[in-house]
Amino acid sequence: MSKESLDIAWMIIAAAFVMSMQLGFCFLESGMVRAKNSINVAIKNLADFCVSAAIFWLVGFGIMFGSSQWGLFGSGFFFFQTDRDWWLAAFFIFQLVFCGTAITIISGAVAERMRFNAYLVITVFTSGLVYPFFGHWAWG
Repeated sequence: MSKESLDIAWMIIAAAFVMSMQLGFCFLESGMVRAKNSINVAIKNLADFCVSAAIFWLVGFGIMFGSSQWGLFGSGFFFFQTDRDWWLAAFFIFQLVFCGTAITIISGAVAERMRFNAYLVITVFTSGLVYPFFGHWAWG
């Protein structure tokens, strides 16, 4: 097995571990809210990961890891596609689950305090702009 294959395998395993944090956050938030809102929290966590994944795929990854423009944001990799570059695809998945986890942390802070539609707006804003901009400044 080559070093690159091991790197890819490790990134996928690490992404699976980070993804399992979603379940832990769901359990934590379900325990923090009143019993009547437990299923709403679970649906909100699923929805925020799905929405953040779509937005991160559309623009977030490009802002975070595209070619730097004035040191502020990236410009490239929008609508992320790979031509069998498995390392880049694994890296994208790894970053995607971290973006989703960052959004889920916000979900715990606003449980039972915000309407679902308003929360989805925050999810789009954070996964499309806030997380990628700060990520570009740190790792881009």
